[in-house]
Amino acid sequence: MADTSLNENRLSILVWQTSNLWQSKIRQILKSTDLTFNEYLILETLYKLTDEQDNITQQDICKNSSLDRSVVSQKINALEEKKLLNRSQPKDKRSYGLTLTENGILSVESLISIIENQEDLIFNKLSSEIFNFTNSLKLILGKKIRVKAKPND
Repeated sequence: MADTSLNENRLSILVWQTSNLWQSKIRQILKSTDLTFNEYLILETLYKLTDEQDNITQQDICKNSSLDRSVVSQKINALEEKKLLNRSQPKDKRSYGLTLTENGILSVESLISIIENQEDLIFNKLSSEIFNFTNSLKLILGKKIRVKAKPND
């Protein structure tokens, strides 16, 4: 297949276009809800962290969602107003604990599989290369990568 534009082989443009495609598809799913993408990401992060730890803080959300602290702070206020999460008194007097309300849990559970299915539609096109692609993106971001063990010969 011939290249269709001068930028067709620019990796940075392709990453940007892929990100735009992904964001567009997720926003279409969220359009029928009262949630922004960042709000959903905070709820999903809180939902997943609930299985791993007891006192989840704003800092935990920032670390695990890769969202900026100011964005998380602002969106936590909005999610609290929407009655999707609660703040509890801080255990160490420095940071509030966060918990999902029943409505918050129901919202995440109703969306998580739909969003994951959409992501699969986008990224499963990579088939056997998905592991290498994921590691390549992690390398670019300066994160640790996993190495697949070679099967015994």
